[in-house]
Amino acid sequence: MRHYENLVILKPTLTAEEMQAAVAQIEENITKDGGEIVARDVKGMKRLAYEINKNARGYFHIMYFKVAPTAIAEIERLYRINEDVLRFVTVKYDSKREVKAWDELVIKTEKATEARAAAAARAAAPKEVAAPVKTETPATEAPAATETPATDA
Repeated sequence: MRHYENLVILKPTLTAEEMQAAVAQIEENITKDGGEIVARDVKGMKRLAYEINKNARGYFHIMYFKVAPTAIAEIERLYRINEDVLRFVTVKYDSKREVKAWDELVIKTEKATEARAAAAARAAAPKEVAAPVKTETPATEAPAATETPATDA
């Protein structure tokens, strides 16, 4: 099995449920041929450099996976016939140096995903308002009186 990176740009007109279904279908196409998805990076909605089919924006989804080289032709064929996919690119990592870079990208992606999940959890958690701390002055101390000098007019 070889190492691959896949960037898919989906139509921005899809609802959240349709987007999840399209991504699930893409991931199923990879795993049905014996592939293993190692990491996912959801970049979300981004502005495109140029319009594609009258769309100025697109939903970006990156996947790092391992699959047999013979399965790539079928995966890309399924991308081409899927009307929700605006563009896709598949990058193959072959040499030891490239595989090492792929491993580093996977680790970086996993850390970024965990950080986003933690930030979302913090944002979703109800914020507790701390009770104001009441400080009391001791009863033995009286407030200092200020004297104003008398002026003769």
